[in-house]
Parts: sequence; C-alpha cells; structure tokens
Amino acid sequence: MSHVPDVLVIGGGVIGLTTAYYAAKSGLQVVVADRQEPGWESSWAGAGIISPGNPARARTPLGRLKAVSAAMFPELSIELRELTGIDNGYICCGGLEIQLSEDAWERRRIASVLRQERGEGLTQLEVLDRVALHALEPNLADDLPGAIHFPGMAQVRNPWHLRALLSACERLGVVVRSDAEVRQWHTREERVVAVSTGRERLEAGAFVIACGAWSEMLLQLLGWRVGIHPVRGQIVLLNAGRPLFTRILQIGSDYLVPRGDGRVLVGSTEERVGFDKNTTEEALERLRQMAYRLVPELRQAEVERCWAGLRPGNPDGKPALGPVPGYHNLYVAAGHFRSGIHLSPVTGRIIGAMLQGCTPDLPVNAFALERFRPGVPGVSEN
Repeated sequence: MSHVPDVLVIGGGVIGLTTAYYAAKSGLQVVVADRQEPGWESSWAGAGIISPGNPARARTPLGRLKAVSAAMFPELSIELRELTGIDNGYICCGGLEIQLSEDAWERRRIASVLRQERGEGLTQLEVLDRVALHALEPNLADDLPGAIHFPGMAQVRNPWHLRALLSACERLGVVVRSDAEVRQWHTREERVVAVSTGRERLEAGAFVIACGAWSEMLLQLLGWRVGIHPVRGQIVLLNAGRPLFTRILQIGSDYLVPRGDGRVLVGSTEERVGFDKNTTEEALERLRQMAYRLVPELRQAEVERCWAGLRPGNPDGKPALGPVPGYHNLYVAAGHFRSGIHLSPVTGRIIGAMLQGCTPDLPVNAFALERFRPGVPGVSEN
C-alpha cells in the first residue's frame, strides 16, 4: 500500500466494513479505523433480519433502498464464502407477522395495506388463519388467531457475517486499525487532509464516516447536527436444544429469530439511555414472556446469554448517505437504526461508487445530509 491510502473508513461495523469491501473490490486502497475491535457494536448485537421487497414496485426511496439491498444479499453471501471460506449463515427462512386479533377481516385489511403501501412494494405475502398458521408452525401457541406470511424474509447470523466481511476485506488488502478512535479533523480549504486519533495522524485521499451511533460526534465537529443518537436494544438468547420453529416471528417491533441449532434470538427493546449498554432484568423478563406467549415450549429453554447493542437512531428514520457538504472528499454512511445489516450491501455499493467518482445507480437525494440543519463548525484548519 502507498503511504497515503485512497480511502479511510471511520468505523468497523457492518456499514464500514461493507463500504471498505466494495471500495477495495474496485481497486482502491482502503484503511478502516475503529475505536475498538471491528464489528463489536450494534452490528454484532443485532438479529440479522432481512425483510423482503420488490425494487420495481417500491413506493418510497427508503423502501427501494431496502428492497435492492435485500436482493443483493444472496450474491454477496456467495462472494464472501468463495473468497474466505466463511459461511455467513444467510438463509431465506420466511417470516410470520403475528396477528392477535380474532377478526379475520382485520387480518385481510392489514394484508391489503401491507401489499399496497409497504415501502418495499412487497406483493408476496399470504394471510393465514388459525388452522393454516398452525399447519405451518405447529409449536406456536394454540390461541394465536392468524398471521401474515412473508415467504421471502431472510436472516443472516451477524457474528458470522462480520467475520466473513473482515476476512474478505483483509484478503482484498484493506488495512484494519483497532483502538483508533478519531477525535479531530484536519482540513485544507474544502478538503479533509487527515484525522487524528489519540495516538496518530491518519491521512487519506477520501474519508467516510461510518461509525454508527458515534457518527454524530464527528459530524458535529464539522458543523452538522444531524441527530444520530444511540438507541439501546436488549436481546435474550434462548437455547431449546432443538428447532421448535423455522420462520422468523414478528409482533410489532419484537421478534423471535430461530437458528438451525435450536437457539432463538428474542428481541428487542428501543431505549434512549445514551451510551449505556447494560441490560435490565425488567426488559429481559418482558422479552422472555413475549417469547413464551408465542412459543410455549420455550419456557423449557435455557437462557444462554443476554446482551444489548446501541443502534444509530436518527430523527426521520432514514440513514444519512453521501457527501458531507463543504468537503470534496468526505462522505457519510450512518443512522441506519434497526436496518444496518439489511442496508449494508446497498450502502457499500452506493458509497463505493461515490468514492470512485461515479454516480450511484440508485437515487440518493432523499438521504442527503443537506436535509438536516448545520450546527456550529468545530474544525481544525491545518
């Protein structure tokens, strides 16, 4: 690698590593700097749910982004496995949106709304009554009246996916620096020339802010108050010893994600408590009871582990993607909230294209940083 790399990606989570992967695939020399070990924040902590979509029918910019990204996952998973030998656990397992209303007409109404208005333009779904639901998943609670079935819903095992991404990046020549928390920008005219960590100054041709819930701090130093903030999500890992169901179960914002080895991820809370990653017994008990309500046999399962991650929430529910105004060589990819894993392939592709000086093949104006109000600059002009 030359003395000054083409790109410095700040953040080694799934967004940062995927961006580095696509940039390196295009021939760019890339360095990733992370405040700790790469992949150990919200990327590792999540459940890896990939909701299906239809890019041709999506009605909103975010819906199309999600639909395109979901469609990219099978090919990306194959690429990573062929390059590294690591299976990221991607599987199209299907999903069930559980309905608690006894009114069959209400379920049909909900399905109609989803079909016509869901941002991803989804058309492949089925309305299941009680009989059809229990024929599909016999171990669900007997009194559940029905569900919406999404055959195209998929999952990936986050820790496996992060290992595959990290290995793939290294095989493509990406240099990964751990314990490298960026604290200061160095600019000259309308370009960033370097950043400083607590120990060194890092130069590059271009820079990408992709450090999740920590992105706001770096943006504020540049005069942008976007409002990206940490949202704690607590998760319980149950081990039933054998698979009790095969499809992802969703009820509101809660979910159960079954793994093939009998483990079940149960999540997740949405708590605005700053950068506090501690778990609380109250939240974990609520999640356990929700799991037992949907799948009674899980009462016998072992509680194997509990943890929390900090998702990068944002004011309008859309990530910030693209150039940082005022700087010709600085980009942001942050604020993905609960969709970091889901949106990582398309984010990497979009930012990777921008780093090469190309126009992305998807419209991204809806995600531009300009939609937020600048704050007070705090940049070192040297």
